[in-house]
Amino acid sequence: MITFDNFSFRYEERDKFTLKDLNLTIQTGEFVLLTGRSGCGKTTLIRCLNGLIPHFYPGESKGDILLDGHSLLELKPSDLAGKVGTVFQDPRSQFFMTDTTRELAFGCENMGYSREETVDRIAKAVLDLELSDYLNRSIFDLSSGEKQQIAIGSVYALLPKVYIFDEPSANLDYAATKRLAETMKRLKADGYTIIVVEHRFYYLRELLDRAYLIQDGRLIQSFTREQFCSLSDETRIQYGLRTVYPEREAAKYQLKPAHKSNDGLSVSNLSFAYKKGPDVLRNINFEAHKGDVIGILGHNGAGKTTLLSIMTGLLKEKTGSIRYNGKKLSPRQRRNLSYLVMQDTDYQLFGSSVEEELSLGIENDCSGKVTETLEALELGAYRECHPASLSGGQKQRVTIGAAIVKDSPVIYFDEPTSGLDYDSMVRVSHLIEQLAAAGVIIFVVSHDFEFITRTCSEVLQLDGQDSIKNQVLTPEILLSLSKQYFN
Repeated sequence: MITFDNFSFRYEERDKFTLKDLNLTIQTGEFVLLTGRSGCGKTTLIRCLNGLIPHFYPGESKGDILLDGHSLLELKPSDLAGKVGTVFQDPRSQFFMTDTTRELAFGCENMGYSREETVDRIAKAVLDLELSDYLNRSIFDLSSGEKQQIAIGSVYALLPKVYIFDEPSANLDYAATKRLAETMKRLKADGYTIIVVEHRFYYLRELLDRAYLIQDGRLIQSFTREQFCSLSDETRIQYGLRTVYPEREAAKYQLKPAHKSNDGLSVSNLSFAYKKGPDVLRNINFEAHKGDVIGILGHNGAGKTTLLSIMTGLLKEKTGSIRYNGKKLSPRQRRNLSYLVMQDTDYQLFGSSVEEELSLGIENDCSGKVTETLEALELGAYRECHPASLSGGQKQRVTIGAAIVKDSPVIYFDEPTSGLDYDSMVRVSHLIEQLAAAGVIIFVVSHDFEFITRTCSEVLQLDGQDSIKNQVLTPEILLSLSKQYFN
């Protein structure tokens, strides 16, 4: 049993407490969801549970946190490793080895277990979590979902009583999310305590026992599963929560205005293959007009990232052409024309402050537009902060802000809502709509059905080689897509 006893925490060198007067009890074997707006204190709470606070993130605490009657604040991280296991949003942040089998063994070896016990623990993890297909593979060759399964397996090998998942679905497609839910279901059936910090709920609706809402560092509401899943749209939006039933959003869809001018992008007979391998993309044909917002859909490995890399000039096509306003574009010309907002924001944050990040590479004075964009994204208070100090959702907004300030005629978004709460998702959707209204062509790669429904005017589905003709979104098309993803 985990008990927060009137617990508060303030990070070192910060004036205000991030967590305030928390009183919370999580029973052994319970499946608990922690949610709330970005920056409300969810990440701080799980750092307190896994020992990163106070051993890695020092600060001032009041009250106590008890695990089976013992204070977590007095336990060393090495003592906690066999009691509380954490799977982070980006599994790469907790990998130390380059192949999967050695990664599964890494924690056991660091705990000083004998070779025989380490082998036994790995075998149990592989058997119980069905990981045999992942053994002896390079970490770098795994998909996001496969990396996460290895991260779960490496934690499982330490046999903790408590599992913490931090935004586990943020970077996963629907198939990988379904596999994640099956793994969680197995852990729950075996009696483990599971704590999930999450903004997307649809895959948890049959699993969770209780949901807790955090706001400004305080626990403000507790729900049973039935109460949480039956929240009205008005109430959940008031709390800044995503829908539990994204497939129902199809019925609310309103047709976006069509933009069928002669100006824009056209892709003709595009094919691509890596080195001498088979075609990853073959005979891709579509058009995008100024003001279009096109969602690019497809399972992992379908070629979505490859298509973005070609469109932005990072890769050269094998055959075919890409034209803008009728003029054929070289890869260099595509790079100058485009801006790519990457899924992993850490790869494209270079400035020493948020303000500097938005103006990097722009020769003319853009201070006015930077200020306007920061306010629109509700990042004005973080103007002087280093981007690395921000939350995942805030970093995402910074990269989107940089795309807006650069004023590119074509902007590509790769999973722009990963890690975003409802309010931030709506804010990004509105910004994309404003860009489209100004004549910018927008492409969005996303697994976020709620976001696609709210934002896109068309969808382009990839099936691994050939594209399916772009479809103008209608309630009927969305209903078909929802059955494809959620049934």
